[in-house]
Amino acid sequence: MKTLVNGLAAVVRKTPWLVIVTAIAVTVVLGSFASDFQPAEDQNESFAPDAPELSASAYIAGTFGATSRMQVLTSSATGDVITLAGLEAVTAMEESVRGSDASQYILDQPGSPGILSYLTPVLSAIEAGAPVPVTDDDVKALYIAGMEGIPEDFRSFMTALVSDDADLENATAEFGLSIVTYATTEDFEELSHRAESIAAAVESTPTPSDITLEPFSLTLIFGSMGDFQMEVARLLAAAALIILLVLAVVFVVQPESRKDRGLNAVGLLLMATGSSIVAAPGLALIFPDVFPASWGEAQLRTVLMIGLLFYFAAFLLWTVGSRRLRRTTADTLLTFLTIGFAIQWMNGYGRLRFEDASQMAQILPILLIGLGVDYSIHMTARYRKELHEGASVDIAVRTAIRTVGIALVLATLTTAVGFLTNVFNDLPALAEFGELAAVGIGSSFLLMLTFVPSVRQLLDRRAEKHGRLDTGGLEAGESRLLPKLIGRTSVLPRRFAAFTVIVALVLGGFGAFGMTRLSTEFSFLDFVPTTSPLRATALTLSERFDFPESTSVLVRGEVATGSAWNALFASDLAAANVDEVQFIVTASGVRFPVGRSLTSVVLQWIKPTSEMYEPELADVATEVGFTPMFTVPSDADLTPLYDAAFAKDPITMAAVLGSSDGSYESALYNFDTTAGETAAGKLAEGLNAAFAPTNAAGLEAITTSSFIISDLVIKTLRDSQVSSLLLTLGAALLLLVLNFWFESRRPMLGVITTLPVAIVVVWVFGLMALFGIPFGPVTATISALGIGIGIPYMIHVTHRYLEERVDTESSDEAITETLTHTGGALAGSALTTIAGFGILVTSTAIPFRQFGFVIAYTILLALIAAVLVLPSMLVLWDRWHRDRGETVLDREVFEAAVGAAD
Repeated sequence: MKTLVNGLAAVVRKTPWLVIVTAIAVTVVLGSFASDFQPAEDQNESFAPDAPELSASAYIAGTFGATSRMQVLTSSATGDVITLAGLEAVTAMEESVRGSDASQYILDQPGSPGILSYLTPVLSAIEAGAPVPVTDDDVKALYIAGMEGIPEDFRSFMTALVSDDADLENATAEFGLSIVTYATTEDFEELSHRAESIAAAVESTPTPSDITLEPFSLTLIFGSMGDFQMEVARLLAAAALIILLVLAVVFVVQPESRKDRGLNAVGLLLMATGSSIVAAPGLALIFPDVFPASWGEAQLRTVLMIGLLFYFAAFLLWTVGSRRLRRTTADTLLTFLTIGFAIQWMNGYGRLRFEDASQMAQILPILLIGLGVDYSIHMTARYRKELHEGASVDIAVRTAIRTVGIALVLATLTTAVGFLTNVFNDLPALAEFGELAAVGIGSSFLLMLTFVPSVRQLLDRRAEKHGRLDTGGLEAGESRLLPKLIGRTSVLPRRFAAFTVIVALVLGGFGAFGMTRLSTEFSFLDFVPTTSPLRATALTLSERFDFPESTSVLVRGEVATGSAWNALFASDLAAANVDEVQFIVTASGVRFPVGRSLTSVVLQWIKPTSEMYEPELADVATEVGFTPMFTVPSDADLTPLYDAAFAKDPITMAAVLGSSDGSYESALYNFDTTAGETAAGKLAEGLNAAFAPTNAAGLEAITTSSFIISDLVIKTLRDSQVSSLLLTLGAALLLLVLNFWFESRRPMLGVITTLPVAIVVVWVFGLMALFGIPFGPVTATISALGIGIGIPYMIHVTHRYLEERVDTESSDEAITETLTHTGGALAGSALTTIAGFGILVTSTAIPFRQFGFVIAYTILLALIAAVLVLPSMLVLWDRWHRDRGETVLDREVFEAAVGAAD
């Protein structure tokens, strides 16, 4: 490490222009690819690439075809939708859809119209010749009569189309549903176009004044993600400006005169105004009663330009009006520019290496901003300290790189290698995340130790040459408020070290207990802004309706054998006993699941009591060996029956039976279920158990649905995060133990430096459980951020403590100096990042609101551990060695390893 740091210092000192040109050239090249590094449309494969549920879903779509549904919620100001007004609205809605360009997408099939509404019993009665109703009572009478006359399995479906308060005997309901079935496509843009066309036709329907129609579908939700992405961009822009503001405060050079103090105040006020302008739209959406509605509708581009103009005015004022504030401007913008370079390097590499970004990779810029701010503050603070104490520019740059650089190399290497352990993870998303994190961290380190000091050196050399270098305002850390405050916290490690460590461990125990109670939840609705009408409609559908979703069981193998039929028939009956699967009970008391499957389609044609009984098919069934109990000999061949069924109704059979090269090789079972997102995993377990006879017969049965796949992704991510967390911490621990053994012959320092990071992670997840924040796709990245930011914090403190301990007689003095200088810089870095990303709590998307809150307290906890817990451990470690009469550190060994400060 010493050789590397000395080499970088020499390159910066001798060829600063080459460093700058090279950095810019690399940024231009990689930046040309970075803009194309976007999230993939389908993130599931990156989290569960080998999951049979995913392959089954793709097979179903390719073999059996698929349809999409749009739900149309009908509501009335009168509180009842089974009325004449409701009938007029439903009729007008169907006419509007069928009369629009969207009509080409509607799927009308025999026995299954493309548009079905909660008032279908009334419409069917009218089509059968009943008088057209002219009053609400007429509508209710037809509804009651129609519901009594439809088959039981269809009646359960119609019942699900009215809200949970429905009184079927008196025909009243607060809400009603209509279902529009339309053709799907793998092209998401085209699918979104179809959904939007149907929704537009619904919304343009002329309805009675007291009736409201609200279209809803998952495709509309995902199609509205553009608004979500726009909000994310707004939040990150606001975060960037806030970080820029706080950096300016941290980097401010002590004003020399009243004029400078006035300019400083005006500049900060301008920047605060610019940040407020960019944050205002989000605040207006969250607090509509406090801020004007027009604020929330402001365009991002316009708002951002206005905010940037305020920042431009502030920095221009500082640059022109004051020499000292000119340095503040340069250091602030240089840090921000360098962070941007590092992000471009990482994203450009990601595009070349992976092509598409995983969902987890999207949070890496936050990690790089946190680390970049940390690295820059430490480098700048040390460089300014050297200048203030009389060193020349070249010597100050070299000393800053050689002292702070050692800690940064160790922090970078430890953190990067820790993340690189993820490349061995089975999940592509985590492997990509680990590799990109290592590249980004390495890029940030390299730029902060070369590009930043090169630019600063060229600027200051020129001022030094002409005698204009003002070092009077570059006071060391102890003269500033924040370092003073952090320095005073040394009273805890000095006087109450053991107590502080015990409290930290006890809280860690509570945190570990909280981790065991951390819920694992995910809902696509969480990513829909809370202000979106679609979200409100979705919540009404979820809370007020028991409308079933469709859960599929794909069966692959030789499905035309007698043993296959018997196993499938037994599995189908068993599925009716699975919780959350809807069912009907026959006159003989037998349960049958509701849905469409190979079994249900065949039985409806060969069962004599069925309304759709087909004698010719029943004769074929008898010929192949069907008994009155609808079983067949195990060696029977059902191919003739399936051939005859295809000849009768090829559309229906193609939806439940798959064939290839003249043989039947797959069957599809679609069940109406009500598990939703919360019970999807339990439903999958139940159906898999129900289809155990099918698997025992030599077939393969796989249960799948969008909810089941989401549940699988979350559980896979959770399980992988545990192993990833342990590997990352383990790798960091090993590197730090080896480093401190080589550096000071004190390997225990590696354990001491790593332990607070583990405690922070436990604290973070414990607080998530306390605050009721679930483990999900966004919050899953918190442990990585905790490690990525926590390890450098701890290394800075330990390394600075060793430097101070070599030059001081007591641990008390060393820890006080460490916290005043390094602790103050860490506090500035932490507060900068917290202030920036704390703005995420104003998001209208729940996961980002939670993420902003959790990342803020994660960084705060990392700071607390770095300035209270770790120093206490270091003091106890120091005292233990002294009590045994040992030399705490060997100066010669330490300076030979890291180099003495100039």
